Amino acid sequence: MNIMAMIRKAGATSALRAGTALLLAGTVLSACMQPGGTPAGSSAQTVAATSRPNVLYILADDLGYADLGVFGSEIPTPNLDELAKSGMLLTNFYASMTCSPTRAMVMSGMDHHLAGLGVMGAPTRADQKGKPGYEGYLNFRIASLADLMTDAGYNTYMVGKWHLGDDVATGPHARGFRRVFASFDGAAHLGGWDWRGPQPAKYWDDDKVVNVGDDWYTTRDYTKKMLGYIEQDRAEGKPFFAYMAYTAPHWPLQAPKASIAKFKGRYDAGYEALYAARLAKQKQLGLVPKDAQPIDNARFSPRWSALTPEQKQTEARRMEIYAAMVSDLDVYVGEVIAYLKKTGQYDNTFIMFSSDNGAESGRRDLQSPIKDHIGKEYDHSLDNLGSATSYVMYGPNWASASSAPFFRHKFTGFEGGVHVPAFVHYPHKVAAGTRSNAFGSVMDLLPTFLAVAGAQHPGASYRGKPVLPPQGKSLLPMLYGKEKAVHPADELHGWELFGYRSVRRGDWKLVWDQAPPEPQRHWQLFNMASDLEEQHDVAAGNPDQFSALQKGWTEYATRNGVVY
Repeated sequence: MNIMAMIRKAGATSALRAGTALLLAGTVLSACMQPGGTPAGSSAQTVAATSRPNVLYILADDLGYADLGVFGSEIPTPNLDELAKSGMLLTNFYASMTCSPTRAMVMSGMDHHLAGLGVMGAPTRADQKGKPGYEGYLNFRIASLADLMTDAGYNTYMVGKWHLGDDVATGPHARGFRRVFASFDGAAHLGGWDWRGPQPAKYWDDDKVVNVGDDWYTTRDYTKKMLGYIEQDRAEGKPFFAYMAYTAPHWPLQAPKASIAKFKGRYDAGYEALYAARLAKQKQLGLVPKDAQPIDNARFSPRWSALTPEQKQTEARRMEIYAAMVSDLDVYVGEVIAYLKKTGQYDNTFIMFSSDNGAESGRRDLQSPIKDHIGKEYDHSLDNLGSATSYVMYGPNWASASSAPFFRHKFTGFEGGVHVPAFVHYPHKVAAGTRSNAFGSVMDLLPTFLAVAGAQHPGASYRGKPVLPPQGKSLLPMLYGKEKAVHPADELHGWELFGYRSVRRGDWKLVWDQAPPEPQRHWQLFNMASDLEEQHDVAAGNPDQFSALQKGWTEYATRNGVVY
């Protein structure tokens, strides 16, 4: 079948259709594979397998802070909300500015500049090429989370976006995952088409490149794959570490028609109204101070009232598709929960959820090469938006509503870029209905998961080679109510990517915005205790704090080998 025919056929992707039984029925996957590389040793100190819980990490892609019900959203996410409400909501949790750096931090327990993803992919700047930490893949100076969990006696599974290497030698199978079904660098959602344009996406079934075909929906089928892996090996009696790196709601925005139809008309009032509604809900939920002032609506451009009726229809549809993707993510997480309950594993599974960065504000669909395909391979008529033959993003205005109460979006060091929704659910250990505003980071996940498994990081040497020790800290003392926080209040935290940067100590945060023309770029100082929205630069009135954090930035950059 030629490309055009396949694209047309992909547009007929069927609507949601799965219950737990259907997901499991007929799921016969590849034979049991051993992890690549050196055989698992005894580097991780372990306890008896029968006493250890499963570990499930669910990672959403480009999900904004305000996109789940428990964080103020109107999108129905009952399954995720229930997990959060019966566990601990993490309201001060941070990732990196974009997807692959965050994934490097998860797999290494350290800053992405040390783990190989100093930039996304291979660096193009001469001063970054060849530098340690800028390899463009998860480097081998770190012991990967999956290898360590394998050593601890866990079955390790991964589905979704890897984004930490684009060949077998640097893929998830080589870094310790027993069973893998992954997109190496992100993909579209319906019909198996690539995010780079009208071509088949590159998916890996263990070490084999496969064509997923026309009847493909990432959120549904990643779930199906994971449940198949767990079920296939369940008789072994080993605990599992399951990494579900969903690509929803990453662009291009695509979802089954039945999913989109549930939100028809829901966003006709526009993005300014949605931001206001979510901020009000966040105040009601206690996520934002009652007296917090909204960010000036002048940032919305064009204003909703300036749009024509036809433009409003198109804009509203973009948000309807996005909401459908978030809702479907919740639906299929519900299938995972139903399976765990049915098989008696729910109470013995430590579940962590987070997003990989803030909401995406870009409009790649308005740029080459994508825009060159619109009107040809891509049909952007209103009724076709959200299908496999469309390629749309929702842009900065809707992203600002997704980011509430924070300022800016993905790619920046402002809160809207790095402050993400997160929660933990673990019955009998993490108290239900609790909330923590203590600082946490995706770097903390590796030591946390190892602690749950009763294992330890091997230190400075792993499998006969030197490795870097993790910078993150186990969150378990905080999660189990034994400590208020695991990071000292005066600990320095930093972020950098593509020149965007920020550094924070306590309530004070210094931000460098790379977006303006070079002569207008400068450091801005914010007091997060009184200005969560980062709207008031107080550098002039606080020279000591400004100077201290400038030195802090130099300290962070030096410690992590940042080339900026």
